[in-house]
Formats: sequence, C-alpha cells, structure tokens
Amino acid sequence: MDLIILDHLNFTYKDHAYIGDEFEIIHDIVITQKSHFKINKSKLNVAVGDYVYVKEDNGYFGIVENIEDEKTHLVIASVDFKELFKVEVLVESFNGNVAAYIEEIIRKTFLQNSDIKQNLNYLSISVETSKLGSFVFDADKVMTIYELLELANRMYGVYIKHEVVFNNGVFSGVLIRIVNVTRGLKIKADSLILEDLIINDSSKESTNKAIYYPKTSNLFFKDTVIYYLLTDGTITKDNTSNLRYPKVISKVETYSDNDYLDLDTKVRSVLSVDKTDHQISFMIQKKNHSLDVLRTLDIGDFVEFIHKGKRYDSLVTGIKYVNTFEVATITLGEYRLKLTEKIQILSKNVNSKVGNVTVNNSGYSDLDGGEF
Repeated sequence: MDLIILDHLNFTYKDHAYIGDEFEIIHDIVITQKSHFKINKSKLNVAVGDYVYVKEDNGYFGIVENIEDEKTHLVIASVDFKELFKVEVLVESFNGNVAAYIEEIIRKTFLQNSDIKQNLNYLSISVETSKLGSFVFDADKVMTIYELLELANRMYGVYIKHEVVFNNGVFSGVLIRIVNVTRGLKIKADSLILEDLIINDSSKESTNKAIYYPKTSNLFFKDTVIYYLLTDGTITKDNTSNLRYPKVISKVETYSDNDYLDLDTKVRSVLSVDKTDHQISFMIQKKNHSLDVLRTLDIGDFVEFIHKGKRYDSLVTGIKYVNTFEVATITLGEYRLKLTEKIQILSKNVNSKVGNVTVNNSGYSDLDGGEF
C-alpha cells in the first residue's frame, strides 16, 4: 500500500512511499483526529501542509501535520482534508438553496479570493442537491466554513464529500461535492452480532429555559421574552405547562430591535434536545460481514440505533482503521469519552459560539436505508 505525497500549492506529485504494517486512519467529523503512517523510508520529499493520498478502500486524503524521523523510518501524521475549511469567514442570514450558499462561500474563499495566494485553482465544486433551508445569524457573524458545514449537516443533512481527480492517470485536482444525505437506516442491535459494542450516554443536561432581555439601545422592543423547552421537544412561552422539565437549566441572551421578530426562530438553536449526545461504537468486518449495508456505512449517514428498548437518533461520526482495511471501528454520535477529546469539544463550543440558527430536524426514521 502506497502513500502518495502531493504538493499543496499546485497539486503535483512529489514522492511516494510504501506503508508498512503499522498505520492508523481516523475519519471523525466531531473533533480533529490525526492519522499515522509508518513508512519504510528515512528520507521523503514531503513538507508540513502537503497532501497525502492512499488509494485503498475508497481512499484516504489528508493534510500532513507532522513528520517524525525515527532514524530507520518516518512516521507521517496527517489530519483530514476537511481541516482545510477551518478558515474564518463573515456569514449572513440566508434563505434558499443551502448547497448554493455553501458553494458561494467556498468559491469566494478558495477560488475567487482577492488574495491570489489563498486561491487553490485545483479545487472544483459540484452542487448535487437543491435542499432548501435557512440560516439566521447575528449581524456581523464570523465563523469558520467548517462550522457552517457542521450546521448544514445537522440541520438539513447537507454536507461535503471530496474526491481526488485524475486526468489520464495524472493527479489533477480535488472535487468538492456538496451532497444531501440520501440514506438512513435502522439498526436493531439486539438482533445483530456487533463486535465490541460500547454505548455511552452523556450526563449533560439540556438547556430548557431561554431568557431574552432587550438591549439598552433598543428603541421599539423592550419586553423580556422567555421560552421553555418541554419534555415532548416542543417550545412554549407558557410557564405553567405540565410538560416543563422539573429541573430548570436556563440560558440568558440579549436581543436588538432587529432581532425581535426572529426570536421564535433563534430560540430553536438554544432549546433543542441534543439527539446525538452519545457515543456508540462497534466493529465491522468490512470484507465479509453478512449485511452489505453495514459494510458500506459512511461518515454522515443517519442511523436510528435501537438497543435494549432504547432508541438513539444518531449519525455516523467516526470510522477508524488500524493496520488493516478489513476491520473498521464505527462511531455513532457526538459524545466523546477521552479527556483530551472532551476538552477539544468544549473548546470548539466556547470559541465558535455558533448560535441563532434554525434547527428543525424531526428525526431520521423516514430515510429509506432499511431496517436491520
């Protein structure tokens, strides 16, 4: 199995090396994970920021982050190609084709940037969905494209895939495909043999009360507006409802005159039950599992997972290979156990402050991937 090195600036071939029997490839859309490759060379034409490409098993494409010289061999550490999109942009509220909105931002950032050094001319974009939706952001909102992609995936099932493109056998570029989730499946774990099945639920309690105070600069709207999340998932202004949570977990925000008419929309991102606040992991024999659908699970697929009577509305957030492509560890959900992973998630949530968006997923059970 070969590791191909490609130049970040012009996507030309630089070098290659045979990967020995030690490698770890991790795909994870929740946190940044490093993949590692032990190669049989002591010298390699590679620099931090270059791309690495592995063709096997639908391919791995990443960005070199570290090169360790072990004297007799090298260890290359890389992160997923999607880390490229961790660049900050100014976003505006939007209503329409979600994929077209994402395409416009990626194109302006990487193909039509006034700073030509930031343009990556080997990128191409394919819009393959016309999913309609809306984003409502605060004025002058800054966030990364990566965060915007997370929101689009959570809210509308719109996400990106990337493919290495060849022209007459020569590396020619990267195709960014903006697609919509077309498959969801129901997994009844009690009736299947899932190796090394581990289920962990987060102990975090959901915010169930949101208080919006008017800003002192408001001229027209000066009322305090309070919303309550009910146990059936709906939101109300009625504080006497029998469906209110017994323990109050509240959040306070302020609003401007321009925000007032959008409060009913904005509050949905504050008061929403986090359906993916769990971690479910299991191993799959990729080559010979009896169910084809499990062998072809991919990042972003929606999954309704049922175990001992409990139902989890989830999605595939991680796939890991260690020293072989014949066995994969699948991870569902956005909860992570390791302390370093928890810190990274906490840091992401604090730093991004991504809020004020419409979250209207009502479940994934209507997708037609089947029941197993």
